[in-house]
Amino acid sequence: MIQLKGMGGGLRCIIPEGLPDSDIPSALDDLVSQGEQVLKGAELVVDFEGRRVDGDLLCLVMKRLIWPLGIKVAAWRSLHGESLDLLKGAGLPVEEPRFSLPNRQPQPGQLPVMRLRRSLRSGQKVEHRGDVIVEGNVNDGAEVLAEGSVVVLGRLQGLVHAGTGGDEEAAVYARVFEAPQVRIGFKVGSMDRSDPWWGMPAVVSLEDGAVVVSQWPQV
Repeated sequence: MIQLKGMGGGLRCIIPEGLPDSDIPSALDDLVSQGEQVLKGAELVVDFEGRRVDGDLLCLVMKRLIWPLGIKVAAWRSLHGESLDLLKGAGLPVEEPRFSLPNRQPQPGQLPVMRLRRSLRSGQKVEHRGDVIVEGNVNDGAEVLAEGSVVVLGRLQGLVHAGTGGDEEAAVYARVFEAPQVRIGFKVGSMDRSDPWWGMPAVVSLEDGAVVVSQWPQV
């Protein structure tokens, strides 16, 4: 079943990764028939979650949902790495719009926060022009790229790049640190299982241009 959720001044259409491909056409038709009054002319985020997206699926969504109702797509979202690259390569907007973020009106100089209430599997990828909070694990083979800082409330085993625009004040926080590499700004830090912080709560930051690891702050 395709889900429709309200958020701020727009809507989010979630095409769950668990929905069989064969069921998508009828699910789109049901959504149009049942939600036409709400969707017509609306501003929408189309969220594929971790589903693989190809040209055929994009055309299907366009023909069955977007074009018939004159919907404006504010963003096309996917956690599937190759699919995200495909969406960007097609020139489609992939950044979360302001109305969908918890902090819709950040103070001057403050970066918008993306809160991800799930874990990321191998092959999944998140890119965001601000801070990112992952409430699950970032597993081996998953990627998080953020212009701001990254907080992982679970296990960090995949690749995290904080401060992708060169911000050396960005940092990476992980409740369980098990990542062989972390990037901050234009610096790369390599880690090893023999390091004392491996498997522990840790913070990775830059000091005097070098990647350093310290203990997670005590509350």
